[in-house]
Amino acid sequence: MTKKNAPLLSLSLNVYNEEENLEIVYKEIREILRKAKISYEIIFVEGGSHDNSWKILQNLAKKNDDCRVYQADFGPGQKINAGMKVARGKYFGYMCSDGQDDPKILPKCIQLLEENKADFVKGRRIARKFWQRIVMSRVYNRLADILFGLNLNDINMHPKVFRRELIQGIDLISPGESVDLEIVLRAHQKGYKIIELPVKDRVRGGGTSSVNSRVALNMSRDILSYKWGKKAKLLQDSIDKRNAKLYV
Repeated sequence: MTKKNAPLLSLSLNVYNEEENLEIVYKEIREILRKAKISYEIIFVEGGSHDNSWKILQNLAKKNDDCRVYQADFGPGQKINAGMKVARGKYFGYMCSDGQDDPKILPKCIQLLEENKADFVKGRRIARKFWQRIVMSRVYNRLADILFGLNLNDINMHPKVFRRELIQGIDLISPGESVDLEIVLRAHQKGYKIIELPVKDRVRGGGTSSVNSRVALNMSRDILSYKWGKKAKLLQDSIDKRNAKLYV
């Protein structure tokens, strides 16, 4: 595909043991984007699965020209990094493939970006079902607001859609779940206007969630590292290196 006929949206989906959900999620996204007349490509990035996810993805790609599939290392950040490396669209978006992320807001995301009303659009969960997740999310987002002034209600929610130039030519430093914070921090550093759209918290179609107390603890450690620790230096070095390339 040449630059001239590159899609408007490249949407990347992380895959880990999602054999029950992949075809359903793919068809839902395809229907929404086609109805909205948005040119697109769907990029599935699988890694670490021990079910039939990869086989199902290969079959999807064989049957559908709008679907591309790749494999990467296990971490969510590593998969997003792989997806953005092959993306060709004007805008890059990412979400999960478990059915919990609602793709119905994708047309609105594109509309806001195309009308220059936002540089970055993302989901914000409403009416969450589990009080433990509600408490963890509020504490995490409040801490991020205090430390970085992000003023966001739900940093980790997807879909996220933004101008591809934000991540073009870079390597994400976070291999794990804190990749959402990293990408938001990169957008914040560039002065991007970020808009959150309300989405309902959906129940996954099948399989089990990989989010647990260990993941929550790691994310809490990472948020402090992005402020005062190793990740703060790595992120700034990455931004400086990117800026140096742009001005050569």
